Amino acid sequence: MGSDINPTAVIDSSLDRRLSKFARSPQTGVWNHLDKQQIINDIRDRLNDPYQIQQGEQPFCGPTAVVFELIRKQPHRYIDICQSLYEHGSFEGFTKKIVAAGRLCRSYGNLRMAQADWMLLATLRDCANMLVPVHPKAPKIIREIGGMTKPWEISGWVRELLGYAVTKSHPTPLWNEFRALQEADSIINGGGVAFALINSQGLLGNNSFIASRFHRIYPNHWVTIVGNILIDSPTQITKNKRARVKFDIYSWGRKIHVNSDVAAIRDYFWGVTIGK
Repeated sequence: MGSDINPTAVIDSSLDRRLSKFARSPQTGVWNHLDKQQIINDIRDRLNDPYQIQQGEQPFCGPTAVVFELIRKQPHRYIDICQSLYEHGSFEGFTKKIVAAGRLCRSYGNLRMAQADWMLLATLRDCANMLVPVHPKAPKIIREIGGMTKPWEISGWVRELLGYAVTKSHPTPLWNEFRALQEADSIINGGGVAFALINSQGLLGNNSFIASRFHRIYPNHWVTIVGNILIDSPTQITKNKRARVKFDIYSWGRKIHVNSDVAAIRDYFWGVTIGK
């Protein structure tokens, strides 16, 4: 299969060798309805451009945000995780083993996303769910309920995937949005990661799985804060609701530059989870 690897996505030579090793592995996969070559092509595309990872039409924004940083910061580990998950249905986290349920490996249907993304993101989401199993044929309302990501789940994925020993959440339902963003800026500049919980329709103007029901008052989407955080001075923020807050995020398979006024941040920005 190695000769069939997508040649259009150019990646670092060490990553190319590691991915080719996965392609040549004779180990049979445990995911009955996934295609190994397609998974390898998907992985290559994401190594070439991490923004290619996409939750598609699944409510997997939380794990997607964390895996985006895994691809950016630890691409060799990303390949290792995908190979282990494909061949054995599990991979080693930094403190525990993550095991995909047999029913998930056997499931089939309209995945609504790329195969490599489904394999890893569905595993993370399903392992975190206590009551609602992940299945591609699940009704939309069940997928929505099962896809809700809590801050402690983000922290857990940051620990297991990225190996950051220190994680912390800063909920901001009423205040401290700007302090949380300032800490996120410090963490990112120091080599860590930061993820924001927002209302996507209010802050980004996007429709989402839950926006139609809760419109703009309910947090419904996790994004990766990429950097370039600029906040007007505290005096301006206090006295002028039109003062600006700017930062870059990853969401929906692309980089988005947020340029918002203070009022929108207070209404639609619900917290930050960091890892370092």
